[in-house]
Amino acid sequence: MNPPRRSLLLTLCLALASTPLAAQTAPPPPLPASAASAPLLEAVTVSGEQPGPGLWKVTRGDHTLLILGTLSPIPRDVTWKTDQIEDALAHAGELILPPKVEIKPNVGFFGRLALLPSLIGVRNAPDGATLQEAVPADVYQRWLAVKARYIGDERKVERYRPIFAAVELYKQAVKKAGLRKSGDITRTVIDLAARHGVKQVPVPYTLLVDDPRSVVKEFKRSTLDDVSCFTQSVDNIDAQLADMTRRANAWATGDIDGLRDDRRAKQLRTCLDAITEGGAAQRAGIADVPREVRTRWLAAVDDAMASTPQSVAIVPIDDLLGDDGYLAALKAKGYTVESPDGD
Repeated sequence: MNPPRRSLLLTLCLALASTPLAAQTAPPPPLPASAASAPLLEAVTVSGEQPGPGLWKVTRGDHTLLILGTLSPIPRDVTWKTDQIEDALAHAGELILPPKVEIKPNVGFFGRLALLPSLIGVRNAPDGATLQEAVPADVYQRWLAVKARYIGDERKVERYRPIFAAVELYKQAVKKAGLRKSGDITRTVIDLAARHGVKQVPVPYTLLVDDPRSVVKEFKRSTLDDVSCFTQSVDNIDAQLADMTRRANAWATGDIDGLRDDRRAKQLRTCLDAITEGGAAQRAGIADVPREVRTRWLAAVDDAMASTPQSVAIVPIDDLLGDDGYLAALKAKGYTVESPDGD
């Protein structure tokens, strides 16, 4: 399996928990005073106009693909110069959009309405278990400290499965750190492509889940091997935020070496495996999603390189980098790949 991605992890988690409703349960125990007084990390300092990332150059013969790697999250107040990407689009015939994953029930409108009641409480642990009961005592004490720091006195999350609690911790910590999603960058590139009349090529993948009510019921009864994911998330969140800040600054200033993050890749792999290796996920086909998305993106590149002298692609940085990332796959297919820094 290619390296897991935070966006894909969130997609899969939300596919399994696609409603904000939760069962009413007794409140968890109060937070210790020491945890409630834990300090916050400093926010990101990079702001204003930055040079932004460079473009990877992929060639075969006289055909060229220029790739903009997007990073999420990024500093909330940063802007980036668009001169390089606009020049690339001005001479491009196609813009390959970021892969888009959707997981939908293979039923009609009324079938989806009938599915809604079964989704209530799907984030919650089986049999009404709490996080305190689901994870080791020492891990739970560390969880209380980081929860107080980033989530606050939120009771509902104490009934979540460990992996959903980890996702909530990540989302709230990102907000506290002064970071935001990178959607504005993608929208800017799409607007520039429209301005220059560049054809936009989507890379969609939709997984239709047969008998979704059965899958949901099985998932709600089953356990996940997600304690390791939860533990790494709790233990790494402070360092991970520092890494996010470092990577966001590296992206904004065009520092390619600074974008690499082995700790993040290891943690995300653990968390994605916790979801995709479960029985319900396997039977629903969720385990196949990363491979299918990768295959479709590489096929879009092949088509563009065969038909267009120059094309542009937008891809999340985490998908590009690594020994089995998209750039390595392009090299394996015989393309020449040049880093923005010439490495």
